[in-house]
Amino acid sequence: MRVVIGIPSRMGSTRFPGKPLCKIMNHSMLEHCYKRSCLSKVASDVFVAGCDQEIQDEVARFGGKYIHTDKNITRPGLRVAAAAESLNLDDDDIVVVLQGDEPLIRPEMIDDILRPVVEGEVFVSNGCFEADLNDLNDPAEIKVVCDNQMNALYMSRAPIPSQAHEEKRTKFFKQVCVMPFQWGFMKKFNHELKPTTLELQESVEMNRAIQHGFKVRMVETKFQTKSVDNENDRIDAEKLMKNDSLFLLGY
Repeated sequence: MRVVIGIPSRMGSTRFPGKPLCKIMNHSMLEHCYKRSCLSKVASDVFVAGCDQEIQDEVARFGGKYIHTDKNITRPGLRVAAAAESLNLDDDDIVVVLQGDEPLIRPEMIDDILRPVVEGEVFVSNGCFEADLNDLNDPAEIKVVCDNQMNALYMSRAPIPSQAHEEKRTKFFKQVCVMPFQWGFMKKFNHELKPTTLELQESVEMNRAIQHGFKVRMVETKFQTKSVDNENDRIDAEKLMKNDSLFLLGY
């Protein structure tokens, strides 16, 4: 079984144009994501799925692997899947979609989130982290509620679960964008499962799998990450990076 990590990357972010190349402690955000992914003990290959010359040049600069994809692809998972088509994967191999805006990603997180798919428990898994009240009210953060086996019941940009009639506070979770797919299921997800009403309502792709009746296993991580969607996020990520053990060791 092969495990490969694909990082979708494009310059045309609507909220933060040129985001992959923004600097965090003198490294591009894309370089942080790539080099930290390479520290996974489970993955055998890491690649950037891009569509811009600037991205290709940056990946070449830090010695990474780049696979060119169609500029018209809008979904990150579709971009990674399009790139993975060139890798001659078997259906039971695993493709991890790792968003390129998580510069503080930890290899231990990746390996933990991979486990349910590697062990054949589910076809797809995601990471999650305990959310605070600020996260709950931030539409950029995808919140998730789970069953007792940590399978996702629903994902939303709204604050879920509701606190309006709270009797006893539960734990709140937000998604961490590390998404391992069994390759055979990834092809089914992209080419056979039609987009669903709740996916389109929330702009959350994982709701497609949930609404079609497939389990999405959520794996909680204790590592704090910081997704970067604007300049203030970049500043916050840089503050965290200054004390980050992986960065301080060098990569």
